[in-house]
Amino acid sequence: MGREILLVEDNRVMQLLMRKKLSSRGYHVITAIDGIDALKQLENTPSIQLVLSDWMMPKLNGIELCYYLKSPEYGRYIFFVLLSGRDDKESIVEGINAGADDFVAKDTSIDELDARLKAGFRSLELHNQLVAKNIELDQAYATIRQDLDSANQLLQRMLPSQKMFQGVELHYTHIPSAQIGGDMLGCMQLDEDHIAAYLFDVAGHGVTSALMSFSIQQSINSNSTYESNVKSRKETDPFYSLREPSEVLTRLNLSYINQGDNNLYFTMIYLVLNTKTGRLNYAFAGHPPMVWQQKSQQVCRFVKQESFVAGMFDFAHYQTEQIQLGQGDRIFLYSDGITEAESADKQQYSEQSLKQRIQELAEQPINKQSDTLVATLKSWSGTTKFDDDISLLALEWNGN
Repeated sequence: MGREILLVEDNRVMQLLMRKKLSSRGYHVITAIDGIDALKQLENTPSIQLVLSDWMMPKLNGIELCYYLKSPEYGRYIFFVLLSGRDDKESIVEGINAGADDFVAKDTSIDELDARLKAGFRSLELHNQLVAKNIELDQAYATIRQDLDSANQLLQRMLPSQKMFQGVELHYTHIPSAQIGGDMLGCMQLDEDHIAAYLFDVAGHGVTSALMSFSIQQSINSNSTYESNVKSRKETDPFYSLREPSEVLTRLNLSYINQGDNNLYFTMIYLVLNTKTGRLNYAFAGHPPMVWQQKSQQVCRFVKQESFVAGMFDFAHYQTEQIQLGQGDRIFLYSDGITEAESADKQQYSEQSLKQRIQELAEQPINKQSDTLVATLKSWSGTTKFDDDISLLALEWNGN
């Protein structure tokens, strides 16, 4: 960094004397006769960062100049040394309160003044290094933010594109948190008579959780004709059988145990619906209960299981259970980002509130009902940017 100084002094003789002394110590001195002239010189020479200014001057005095240069509106950092014929304590306090970085009496020896200016330039060097580092960090953060946005867009593209199946309609909402998260949901045709639906939530946020979410999604959707996590091979036609939901969760659990040192785990619900009969098989891995809206009885109830999360315990056991849907019944899967969303007074929305709201909106079409549920949550919490992912998948069986 250069050793430029803007010397602001209205007394021509004193200005000449100070300039000569400072130049003899290797400083490049630019002069101004008052505060107004100083502002012009600073504008014309953007490289100046140290100002040595007299106190008493016409038009704009040293204190006023200091206030202006230290204000948030001024666009650059200036190290300001106030130069005065007064060396009393009150004057020093007034100068420092104005924002001056140092206070020097005019009769101070050139050796002391030189030492103080060197200290000022050292402070400027540290400041400039910090600014440069912050610029690098801002650029790095912008790159990371762009990468995270791209990753979020990639995860969004992995959401279901098909919303209508034979006898089945589904609707979903997925709102990523401020950070890239680990929620994912999906629905796929397994064969002519069956579809699978699922929702899982990887612990934590950030790139690691998102990568694990992507990996789990690929593990489920690698739906080959004969052998995959959701199908097993048979020797006779049709040469495959559908795996029970509990077996699907067991396979995923064992696949993700001890995957590196990240200690990540996930909760999940996986279900298989016979689209002709309405028979629904399901299994949970530590996931919140699903809501079953029964049209004929005009009630909503929780369907849940006590179970281990996936990806943590090799002894975890999962159980397949079954319910029979009636025509027009709906199933709601969701992540805890909904039920643990907080209001302004730190109250959580809760599973019970969600179930009650589903019941209140039961007469609405499934797409409008789902959208209204999310709108209710936004209104209740007073935000559209949540700390956790918001995921909701609603499925309606309309009969054969």
